Amino acid sequence: MKHFSKFAVAMALAVGCTQVFAAGSIFVTEPGADGFNIETGGFNGSSYEISKIVFDFSSTITADGSYLVIDGSPLSVSAPAGGSAVFFGSGAVFGFDFTSFNTFESFSFKWDPDSAISGSYGATALDFIGGTVTAYTTNGLYKGSFELVGNGPDVTASLSPYVPVPEPLTSASLLAGLGMLGLARRRRS
Repeated sequence: MKHFSKFAVAMALAVGCTQVFAAGSIFVTEPGADGFNIETGGFNGSSYEISKIVFDFSSTITADGSYLVIDGSPLSVSAPAGGSAVFFGSGAVFGFDFTSFNTFESFSFKWDPDSAISGSYGATALDFIGGTVTAYTTNGLYKGSFELVGNGPDVTASLSPYVPVPEPLTSASLLAGLGMLGLARRRRS
């Protein structure tokens, strides 16, 4: 029983520490008010290769009370050095698959963001606020949301390693199991 208790404590610690990430961030920027032809850029400041970036603008609020969507596909894409960037998706959620996007490399794309209710909406960087960006790396997920830089008009999303918060039911089950082990040990003593 003594060895079983040590094993149970070790497992509990292991479950609580399953995600370990190195420092470093990924930055996605949208400079200023550039209307119908916006250029969005990404920089890999992490120590890992990025395989995919997903933009989700379904939480943004445009001036017409809607949210941002991509009008068709990007007008142009500048892939990371030595790699490629392939566009996927449509509407408020879209992204790029990369063959190689290594540390200190960048990519950018020009596009026409519209609102969900107006195909001629002239978006600015301020419309990006609240949009989320997720980067899939060789060391797990990095996530961030677009926020205003200073007094604007620029916005940026600083992506950090994403560690999912355990669901309350999972934590409760783990604690209940440890409690049962403690009760069983107490009764045998």
